[in-house]
Amino acid sequence: MAYLVALSSAWSGACGNNGGGVVLIPAQGKFLVLPLLLQGPCHGVIRIQLDGELLASSDKQFAIGDHWLSIENVNNLFIDGLGRLTGSGASAWPSNSLNRPISMKFNNVNTASIKNISSFDSKFFHFAVHASRDVTFDNVTVVAPANSPNTDGIHISTSSGINIMHSTIGTGDDCISLGPGSKMINISNVHCGPGHGISIGSLGKNPNEEDVFDVTVRDSTFIGTSNGARIKSWSSPYSSMVSKVTFLNLQMNNVKNPIIIDQSYCPDSCAPNKMNKSMVQIKDVRYQGITGSSNTPVAVDFECSQVLPCQGIVLQDINLTFNGGGKTTSICHNVKGSASGQQLPPSCL
Repeated sequence: MAYLVALSSAWSGACGNNGGGVVLIPAQGKFLVLPLLLQGPCHGVIRIQLDGELLASSDKQFAIGDHWLSIENVNNLFIDGLGRLTGSGASAWPSNSLNRPISMKFNNVNTASIKNISSFDSKFFHFAVHASRDVTFDNVTVVAPANSPNTDGIHISTSSGINIMHSTIGTGDDCISLGPGSKMINISNVHCGPGHGISIGSLGKNPNEEDVFDVTVRDSTFIGTSNGARIKSWSSPYSSMVSKVTFLNLQMNNVKNPIIIDQSYCPDSCAPNKMNKSMVQIKDVRYQGITGSSNTPVAVDFECSQVLPCQGIVLQDINLTFNGGGKTTSICHNVKGSASGQQLPPSCL
């Protein structure tokens, strides 16, 4: 194993080169890289050719922090190759802290492509995209154990024009999570599992969160996940909106909650009098062509806000069976909408 001490200087040279440049991580060997910030703006298109393996330190002093690799203030970024990021997450997971490094963070990155690379065992999120636009993930692979905490595959916030396609993601948390300010998001042909599914949220935890809208999740498969298509918000006084969301042609295989809206999200204990009072308005959400199996009887669960009921929820052609035998059921609390086509379980809308 070698120390890739030249990565920062290689980035500086490529970034500063008129017309752009290429940073090459060679295929031979493993390269230990300590937490690193790669900054722009650059003078042209910049490429990272990741053919080898970048290895994060397993030293406990690097088990906390904002990032392992962070790329900021860059336009026209292309990352490709058959290499991998190895986050050495096992050194950080026992703490269960939320102050752990993201393996690869993109902040204010516009017009970017991340293609073919793999990420293993991140300490926290594998990839995070913030304050960015027009970023595409294509054929990426994300792997972490099912019991690894907060190892979201791809997390998006305050960003637009994000595409995630033809990818395999298995983690201890959400395969893909969409935070406040996620808009014009297209997710297609994703294999999710293990993990918590594909989630919009959680939302409403903090004041002044941006809305989430124009989200499409389609042609994807969920294997043994705790959720499939999920929207979740805290029961809090902070208002925002989720709208224009489509879940289309999704295959569920042994999923605990194939279709779920949870507006009482609280991973720890919450006072009963604070439940179901979310100020996040959820509206115009379509579920179409959702098929497969649930490992619980309740395959469709809409737990919406008492204060702002869900509106414009549409179910079309739903066919979800119960792995345990018997029939699946649906639950509707504080929700308005319609159903058409096949409805298994029978719709409660």
